[in-house]
Amino acid sequence: MGTLSAAIRAKWPCSNCTKCDTTVNTGFLRIEKRDFAYYRFHKRVGQGNWNRYVERYIKPRSIENTQRIIFNYHASFQAAKNSASYLWELPKRIAAATSANEVLDAWVHFRHKRKKAYHFVLALRRLCEIKDVDTSDWRFQFLTKKLLKRSKYFIDLPNICRYLGQLRAVPTLDKLSLVLCENVDRYTFTQLATIAHAYGTCRLHCKYLFATMAKQFEEKLSYASNSDLILVAEAYGKCMVYNYGLLAQISLELQKRMSSLPLSDAQHGLTGTPTKHCIATLLQPVTVQVQRPTLNDILRLAEAFTVAKHRDMQIFEILSQMTKLYIQDGANTVDPQVPTRVVRAFCNSKINDIPLFTSILASMSTRPYNYAPSCIAEIGKHLSTVLPRSIDTVSKAYAKCLQELHLHINRMDRRQLTDAAIFAHKGYTDTGCKSDFLKQISKAIVDQDGTRVIYDAPKLLEMLSMHGTVSEQCFNTICRDVYRIVDHFEPVDFQRIARVLRSLKRHNLTNIKMVNMLSKHVISHCDEFSSYQYHCVARDLTLAGPPFMSLLTDLWRHNRATRTYHSCKVIEYAELPSLDTSCTVKLYNSDPTIVQRISAAKGVLAHEGLIQPRGVFPHRDTKDD
Repeated sequence: MGTLSAAIRAKWPCSNCTKCDTTVNTGFLRIEKRDFAYYRFHKRVGQGNWNRYVERYIKPRSIENTQRIIFNYHASFQAAKNSASYLWELPKRIAAATSANEVLDAWVHFRHKRKKAYHFVLALRRLCEIKDVDTSDWRFQFLTKKLLKRSKYFIDLPNICRYLGQLRAVPTLDKLSLVLCENVDRYTFTQLATIAHAYGTCRLHCKYLFATMAKQFEEKLSYASNSDLILVAEAYGKCMVYNYGLLAQISLELQKRMSSLPLSDAQHGLTGTPTKHCIATLLQPVTVQVQRPTLNDILRLAEAFTVAKHRDMQIFEILSQMTKLYIQDGANTVDPQVPTRVVRAFCNSKINDIPLFTSILASMSTRPYNYAPSCIAEIGKHLSTVLPRSIDTVSKAYAKCLQELHLHINRMDRRQLTDAAIFAHKGYTDTGCKSDFLKQISKAIVDQDGTRVIYDAPKLLEMLSMHGTVSEQCFNTICRDVYRIVDHFEPVDFQRIARVLRSLKRHNLTNIKMVNMLSKHVISHCDEFSSYQYHCVARDLTLAGPPFMSLLTDLWRHNRATRTYHSCKVIEYAELPSLDTSCTVKLYNSDPTIVQRISAAKGVLAHEGLIQPRGVFPHRDTKDD
């Protein structure tokens, strides 16, 4: 030990002196040395190729060799300034960046420097302002990886979650839930609402986190602001966490604030959020003020309940009364978005408030110039399914609204044209006017070729085909849109588009490529259909095409409703696809249901006259797999 200590003193003289010079004289040159601390037996990390590096570290024998060596000399002012320049250079580069690539390049440029907490906040905030960020970029993943390592040391971690939610960084948010669950009881209601809103923006379901936050929400409801309560309800609905007990308590809390009864001591005036930490209780500022909910607050809560599938009649009754007063107030001009959102919330929740709907329709028909064409189309689409056109006043109001829409068809996009077509189908009493209106919509669709709006293409094509207003150009345009939005289809959409294609084939409007494409998607999503739905889709696609033989075989192989299609015990058998007798017998012996379903498809084609029946295939009583 004495020899080793002497060797260390010989190599680093004056190890205990703080006034030693910052240079080392090697006999030839005076070398400037930087101030750093390292372990003697560690290889210093520098620039180079580390691709095939093998760690050769050997654990020392004694504690003395593992002690850190801190040199007693200091860097010059210029060297220290250059070393710490990233503290102000990185924020400058982030602020000057005008694209996500520039922000990420600035971060990677200083990747070897240890970042401060505010650097992460500045980078994420700038990315949220710029938008259009690719979260799969390795530079962004490098940033979030460092963020996760230091997540325990962030004081305002809910604000970080808000930025990550806006950027749709789902994997990072999912990993942050472990840290959030540990500190849930330390956050205020506003911070918890921010966390829930971030997860709701990404529609990320974390069961344990939401259950833990629900306990904190229930304890702090009386101290929360109206906007925070609504954020919580919206987040639980978007994440499909159906905690109806918490939603009912939020509704009750807002109803208490709507009443004229005196508030409790906790709700009167300015209040603060309690916490179990005594120091935080002493230092926490009083910031939350309970206010009377406005129409916008009640409307947002009703929309959140609609998403969460929670039907609260008291909230909807309050919303109905406030909307009537808002429409009847002659001092202010009605915002067209408010009645539109109200009608949408009521109809999506399956709540029919006839007096409210009548007052909204009367206001819209009396002053249609105050409503945008998109609002008139959407309100008319919903109200036409509830208010019958057989009533004289309702029929006249529908006519005025449709007349206003007819003047602005060329200004509407395809989503709005779909709403207008549904409104015209239900609202018009004159068949000639209805046909003329739908022809104008068909022409407007052709003129708008090239737009990439996501809309209900099967419903629009069905409305146009029911009245014979589908031109060949309009049909091809909608077919191109179906290729683009088919990933958004639900089983009812496949059923509707297959039924429409079957009916349009009688008018010589066919698209075999789209039939094949729809068949592939139906086969891949066969588990999402009910037995009756899948049978209808397979039958209609077979009659609309038919699709290729391989697709036709696979399409009918997954059909689970073959037995209920034909009541007789004999199904017409056609040679489609061509199979010899031995192949048919082998296939029948291996799985009789497959041949049975293929035979049903051939029977459908033969029944429509598309192929000639060749023989009779016996129906065997077998159970479907």
